[in-house]
Amino acid sequence: MSSITIDVEVLNKEIEKSKVCTTYSRDNLCSQYVNYKSLGDTRLSIDGSRHYKTPFGALPSVTTILSATQGNKAALERWNKKNPGKREEAARRGTAVHSRMEHYLLGERDFPKDEIVDPFWKGLPEKLDKFENVIWAENPVQDDYGWTIGGDGISRVWHPGADEGETHGWAGAPDIIATYQGKVVLGDLKTSNGLYYGKWPGPDTPRDEYGMRRAGFVKYQKCCMQLAAYHLAIEHTIGIKPDIHMILVATTERAQVFAIQGRTIEKYKEKWLQTVNKYYQDFYKVPEIEMEAVDLDSEEG
Repeated sequence: MSSITIDVEVLNKEIEKSKVCTTYSRDNLCSQYVNYKSLGDTRLSIDGSRHYKTPFGALPSVTTILSATQGNKAALERWNKKNPGKREEAARRGTAVHSRMEHYLLGERDFPKDEIVDPFWKGLPEKLDKFENVIWAENPVQDDYGWTIGGDGISRVWHPGADEGETHGWAGAPDIIATYQGKVVLGDLKTSNGLYYGKWPGPDTPRDEYGMRRAGFVKYQKCCMQLAAYHLAIEHTIGIKPDIHMILVATTERAQVFAIQGRTIEKYKEKWLQTVNKYYQDFYKVPEIEMEAVDLDSEEG
């Protein structure tokens, strides 16, 4: 029997690890942060719900998961019918205020009069001025994380989920990552017609304020869930672990800031993972996305 000679390359441990691992590792075992590049649009609408492209496929947004699992959808639809155009108006207002916030954090101070933004902007600049080094303002400020921005100019962070057997993950676009007194802050900005409340209304709450305070607390809780989801995704995607979590609320009455304690965020992380599990069990449909075909024969020659 004749022998066959095969040329092989012997890899040392470090090189072997980088070649065997995928470009983006679920367990953060590889040098993934500079190896993944976002191409094309990152934001997708699937069955009317927001999703984002990630190395783990198209993942539902944080708000998509919360909308599906929280609250009474039928009641929301009834409210929309009774208040036509209000939801769209709130969405436009939120987008406009977020845009001004982004420009303000990047150093812009002179803005033209805007009847939509101005009533909600009062008091917000002095809150934003407390941030020091801005790392992320709707999009990453530092070039180190520019690879999270897609061809549509939209960035996002992601997490594959806690299920080792399935990718039950999520993605989203955080509002603010900055430093405050040497600590990393993850901030979420909300515009609201009513104030937020950090506690459920007690028995001493005036009867005519009970509904308002209850609604404000429900919105506060939902925002805490979002912060927990973003914390996990930020830590996974770009390796930053926020120390402080803040909710900034812009209302026509005043600007509010809630600093969420670490123990509270840990509890909301658990609630978030339970919510994700519920979403994938009861609401998730595998998205049908037409992928780009590659002709390997033509590529080779």
